[in-house]
Amino acid sequence: MEVVEALPAPAIPAEPPVGLPAAQEGKMVMIELGGGRRLRVESDIDTEDLARILDVLERR
Repeated sequence: MEVVEALPAPAIPAEPPVGLPAAQEGKMVMIELGGGRRLRVESDIDTEDLARILDVLERR
């Protein structure tokens, strides 16, 4: 058996790449609102933010 030094962890960019289409940044979810309206959001959207958006759309 041979003991060797561990390899350094790969560098992780501090910010996501700029200019990627939303479909490449994360998975999208389509929400059917009724009346022919749909809302498309990223699957990792904050639930409180989504609730606020849905409240605003419901009032229209």
